[in-house]
Amino acid sequence: MTTDEEDYSDYIKHMSNLGSAGCVLAGFTFTTLTLLITRLPDPSSIMSQLVLFFMAVLFFLFIFLVGWNANTIIYFCRNVPPRTKQLSIFTLLTLVSYILLGVTVILMFLLWNLTYLALASGIVWALVIILFFIFILKPFLTKPFPETRAKVLGKIEKKEKYKD
Repeated sequence: MTTDEEDYSDYIKHMSNLGSAGCVLAGFTFTTLTLLITRLPDPSSIMSQLVLFFMAVLFFLFIFLVGWNANTIIYFCRNVPPRTKQLSIFTLLTLVSYILLGVTVILMFLLWNLTYLALASGIVWALVIILFFIFILKPFLTKPFPETRAKVLGKIEKKEKYKD
């Protein structure tokens, strides 16, 4: 490691721990959602659907944060391999698995004939996917990686114009 290069290994470990905690919380939320929908006496009541909707949004939030963490942590690695066909396929399959994970909640609601809850959850999940593409995937794919890494690490100063 050169004297100019900072060591982010502790931060990477911390972010990895946060990612693991997010995965556990997402799993807990999904399990709770599954148990609630199967154990509630009347899942079609308004109160039940509000609770299920809250749990679905919470699950979507955890999945979004886990995806954001997984993508952001790469900027703190010093040696990142070049983007190859195999890595691109892996990235695509990972993205599809995240998307399908959110769809499972919507399908679960449809299985219980909770159409409006499935529709509302589908809209929220679509918004989460759009936000993921705008804030996470687009900067990673469109800008050169070293430039984006430098911006994330604060190595590029913003050029500001001052008026007197």
